[in-house]
Amino acid sequence: MRVRILLVSFAAVLTLLSSCKKQPQLDIREIDFRNKSQQLAQGVHVDAELPLQITSIINCDSYKILISQDPDGYVFVYSDKWELLGKFCLQGRARNEFVNRPGEIRRQVLKGDDGHLLLPLQDETSIKVFDVTQSLLSGKTVMTQTRDFLPYYLQPLDMDGYQAKLRVNLEYVFLDNDIYKTLEYIQGFEFEFGKIEEHYWIRHDTAFMELPTVLSDMLTIVGPQPKDQYQRRFYKHPSKNLIVEPFLFSDYIMYYDLDKDISFAVHQNGSPTLKEEPNEVPHYNDNGEVDYMDKERGCFEEALSFEDYFLVFYYGGDHSMSDPNKDWPRPEVMLFDWDGNFKKSIKLDHYIFYPAFDEKTKTLYGIPMKEEDEIISFDLSPLFE
Repeated sequence: MRVRILLVSFAAVLTLLSSCKKQPQLDIREIDFRNKSQQLAQGVHVDAELPLQITSIINCDSYKILISQDPDGYVFVYSDKWELLGKFCLQGRARNEFVNRPGEIRRQVLKGDDGHLLLPLQDETSIKVFDVTQSLLSGKTVMTQTRDFLPYYLQPLDMDGYQAKLRVNLEYVFLDNDIYKTLEYIQGFEFEFGKIEEHYWIRHDTAFMELPTVLSDMLTIVGPQPKDQYQRRFYKHPSKNLIVEPFLFSDYIMYYDLDKDISFAVHQNGSPTLKEEPNEVPHYNDNGEVDYMDKERGCFEEALSFEDYFLVFYYGGDHSMSDPNKDWPRPEVMLFDWDGNFKKSIKLDHYIFYPAFDEKTKTLYGIPMKEEDEIISFDLSPLFE
């Protein structure tokens, strides 16, 4: 799931969206967020009727939505007390069915003009908008919109007169609460030559605008591009065109305001910058002893976005690095606001997949490792005290 993105890409987005000709400037703010967690949150089993092979958890308003491989319905909707309210989205080829298990898009939930909760879901070649509110009222699956959309495609690529094929994977988010307006990152793998190409697109209805990915002042400020340190994911604010990109192997988080033409980064003070060679860090064996030293150190991964803040999972501190489970270490959960300020963090006693957060109860949910039919919860209220 990890993606490789050129650092300059969003600088191009800001430039094109604002129609400005000025050169992008990168403000890097040194802050301190590592090893600040004082408390440990312990996972508690959730007692509920759950589907088979859960692949995603989404918390929206007073509902909890699970996506799974269950033949009784790919989508299960629950109350905030985990009471099952309905099973929806059967397998099939009808307008309100899915050929295979649908995929959620960065957990984005949209609001309709009538106030209905709308959950965009990716089918094989289209995006279907599941109307959660109307489906619960009617007791059947209701789709409000369908948009043709390919998660990957094959495209001829002419290199020195030789026709190669380029397979392209997409990462995308919706802008302006509109499923027909997407910001898309495209990573292409050219099979014949082993070359990787990267592009950004703004797609509005059927119109494409490709964004240049040549090196610019922003990349020059940060430094040369190492092999792994630029890998990151991007997440969007629930209602505004604000983007954050936590880095997977560097202590950076990039911020982009696509409407106000503002961009900056926060960086852990004292941690290697992108200009510097990463420090060697210890990797532990099952007995808690140092097994070997390596320059690869996991940093940020999943993030969950809310109106005033976002939560991000961090693996670069002592809590994670000392975990004997080298592949799935225990994370810290960090709280940042949209102005780049670190607020607080808390340690988890489990690695979890598909995290979701209930703002009302300050409860984090996730699937423990190797348990696809179980959900555990964590009390994160100390983060907000």
